[in-house]
Amino acid sequence: MTLNEHLVSAPEAGKILGLTTVRVGVLCREGRFDGAAKIGRNWVIPRVSVENFRRLPPGAKSRTKKQHGEDKTIIARVLEATQSGKNAEIAGSDE
Repeated sequence: MTLNEHLVSAPEAGKILGLTTVRVGVLCREGRFDGAAKIGRNWVIPRVSVENFRRLPPGAKSRTKKQHGEDKTIIARVLEATQSGKNAEIAGSDE
């Protein structure tokens, strides 16, 4: 197989999945396609990721950038407390 057979563009992925090119771009930015990469203004997506794409069930929400930021804040606090020897403070925070 050539490189072109392994990768698809956003418009091509949209045709395969029945989605618009814009929606495919949003899914790429959200990280819903493993291995998707932006080259210039265009997304290229591994064909395998497109074929294995699973839609979320109705009512389910994907993680937003805000949630990822909150996760990073929590991780930073835990690391800071661990490095400063405040493990007891972390363990007692849930009580």
